[in-house]
Amino acid sequence: MEPATQEQSQLPMQEIKPQSHYSHGYGEPLGRKTHIDDYSTWDIVKATQYGIYERCRELVEAGYDVRQPDKENVTLLHWAAINNRIDLVKYYISKGAIVDQLGGDLNSTPLHWATRQGHLSMVVQLMKYGADPSLIDGEGCSCIHLAAQFGHTSIVAYLIAKGQDVDMMDQNGMTPLMWAAYRTHSVDPTRLLLTFNVSVNLGDKYHKNTALHWAVLAGNTTVISLLLEAGANVDAQNIKAQHMNYLVPRWDKLECSFLN
Repeated sequence: MEPATQEQSQLPMQEIKPQSHYSHGYGEPLGRKTHIDDYSTWDIVKATQYGIYERCRELVEAGYDVRQPDKENVTLLHWAAINNRIDLVKYYISKGAIVDQLGGDLNSTPLHWATRQGHLSMVVQLMKYGADPSLIDGEGCSCIHLAAQFGHTSIVAYLIAKGQDVDMMDQNGMTPLMWAAYRTHSVDPTRLLLTFNVSVNLGDKYHKNTALHWAVLAGNTTVISLLLEAGANVDAQNIKAQHMNYLVPRWDKLECSFLN
């Protein structure tokens, strides 16, 4: 087996992959379909994905169990959440759907799905019904970590307002700031997190990489600049006593461009 490269050896213990179900977002305007589709023939999963409320209600009233997962172990509440069908979420919960039911490839809750998709209104709705944002998915991430790494700043802000710890480590030992530095090549949510007095020089659980280490590894110059302005320690060493210029040979040039 080929040894890991220098950069590969620094990656999080579990690399977060897109969940296959997340490509099944059915948000196409219904006006394009109504003239050719007969919704009375649709199964409840398809009707949920497209937000056909009356068809869903018809099938539930006829005896369909809203808690029953489909063949992919995904519940109706998951499908409603990922497609931002708030009326169906309210209906299914009223009919006994479990708000924090785990399902799908990554063993995620409906709140995880809504968070990954950036549906703030759905996140708010699910949490009103008691959804727990601190639960972790099958890859060890809670909702604030997902929101940070996918760049959903408004959801990060909402979760912090609801009491989520800005320095919380996921099961991989990563904080929201580390994920934002590693995954999101834009000003936010890093800038937002910095306003909440995050621990800029905190090291992750396994590699002891700081957010600045992760930003450098990702070549994330936007976030490098923000972290340096916030006082990130350029001399910080990880568990292997590696400096910035050891991780990325171009660090000296980056350092000059940001510090001069």
